[in-house]
Amino acid sequence: MFKRKFFSFGVLIVLIIACVILSTVLFVLSSVPAVNNPGIGIGTGGATGAGADDDDGLPKPAIDDWELPIVISITGKDSPAGRAAAWGLDYGIKVVNELGGIRGLPVRITVRDAASSTESTAQEIEALSADSLVIMGPQAEELFKAGEWIFYRAGVPVVGAATDANSRKNYEPFAVSCITNPWGAASSVGATWVSMESFDSVCMLYAPVYAERVDYIEASLVNAEKEIVERIEVGNEAFDAAGVADKLYNSGADVYYIDMRGEDVLRVIAQLRYLAGDNAGRLKILCGPDVADRELIESAAEGDMYGIQVWTTIDPKRDVEKRKAFAEAFDKNIGDAAFRGITVDYLQSALMLKQAIEALGLTGERKALKEERSLLAGWLYNTESIHTDHGDFYVQDGAKYAEVKIYTITDKGFQ
Repeated sequence: MFKRKFFSFGVLIVLIIACVILSTVLFVLSSVPAVNNPGIGIGTGGATGAGADDDDGLPKPAIDDWELPIVISITGKDSPAGRAAAWGLDYGIKVVNELGGIRGLPVRITVRDAASSTESTAQEIEALSADSLVIMGPQAEELFKAGEWIFYRAGVPVVGAATDANSRKNYEPFAVSCITNPWGAASSVGATWVSMESFDSVCMLYAPVYAERVDYIEASLVNAEKEIVERIEVGNEAFDAAGVADKLYNSGADVYYIDMRGEDVLRVIAQLRYLAGDNAGRLKILCGPDVADRELIESAAEGDMYGIQVWTTIDPKRDVEKRKAFAEAFDKNIGDAAFRGITVDYLQSALMLKQAIEALGLTGERKALKEERSLLAGWLYNTESIHTDHGDFYVQDGAKYAEVKIYTITDKGFQ
């Protein structure tokens, strides 16, 4: 009897010790933080394109690569702009891949032809809405509207599209426009220029493709009570640079605004400086944004463009070689200056998505698609800063904004 009681008591002691050990283990395990759902509470880990193993403990990607589908018009009346947009995104993806991809994985583009048709656009967006983390394009506002309810209902962000304020508000936060509004920027240029310089009259020289932008700048100048002495429109074909410069110089204007291709601007400026002689350094000339990417940056380094001002959103301290490589590739593949802006917009969209996905630690996991789409859309709709070789910008309420800067080229370069 005693042995039986002793045995039972011993078993009880063993059970109590086991319970204590088990309770301790459970307590320790419960105190270890659980793995976050993809992107929730994540900071900016992996923002340099490091591999998944270097992502500071973020959930690893569940895919082999990142697909960026773009719904764009490769055929039809909108095809010139569509092809330029697709080329710009493809160029941006190559830049992203050179930087290590997104979270260490390669990125690829899939082009879906909207065929310049609202019906085709809606069909393509419908087809992509089931599985895509994000959809790029379309580049035309009319085509965007054809698919806005479809992607909003599916909860997939559409980036890089041309949108209006109503669409961005009604379909918040899934409608994100990275196509710069050049006309709003043009108005800002006029205001900035007026605040920087003291002048009363302006003579404007421009290529036909920039006529609408010149309209906005003129309106801004008129609002500031500046006199527009003359507007001179010159085609992109060969023209008499000496004759045009003579007309500008003898217009009696205090300053000149020139908005043309870079090489054409340089030809006119060279003639203006010749006419001004010893007063060349006192010329006041504002060049349009298409100039700064190219020849003037190189000319500034040689100190031969003293007194020239350049309107640009590009930081001249950035890598000139990268911008030069882009300019050469653009001239070779697209060539039409009218589409230069849209190619840069889609290039920047690729870099913006890299920054967003890495900041959120997204995985591409099919089961988490709805949640990751929502996280991505919220991040894209209002971002603090996107850094690219073509300047920095931010997105506010779904619209891209870039600070307008006007630089003066002196004998010491950009100032």
